[in-house]
Amino acid sequence: MSGHRELTHAEFLAEAKERFGEDPRNIAFTCPACGDSAAIREFPPESRHRAGQECIGRILGALGDVGYAGRGCDWAAYGLIPAPWAIAMADGRTIHSFPFADGASAVTS
Repeated sequence: MSGHRELTHAEFLAEAKERFGEDPRNIAFTCPACGDSAAIREFPPESRHRAGQECIGRILGALGDVGYAGRGCDWAAYGLIPAPWAIAMADGRTIHSFPFADGASAVTS
C-alpha cells in the first residue's frame, strides 16, 4: 500500500488507465484500514460509484452487522480520517481516495 499522494484528476485517470487498462471496471483500490483490495466490477452496479472511497465491506454488510465476519471492513475515505490519496478536481474540490491495488492481483474477469 502506498502513503499520501496528491494527484490531479487527469493524473489519477492516466495512472488508472496505464495500470488497469481501458475498462474502468478493472480499476482496483486497497482499503487503508483492512488491506482488502477490490475492483470496481466487484461492487454491485448501483454502488460502483463508491469504489475507491468505501471499503467493499461497507457494501457487503460490515456497516450494520455487529458480528460481520465477511470480506473487508466499514472504512470510508470521507470519514474522520481521510484516505491517503487526495485527487484535485478541475472544479477546485478535493476528493479523497484509497490507493490503487496491485494490478496483477486485483483485475478479475
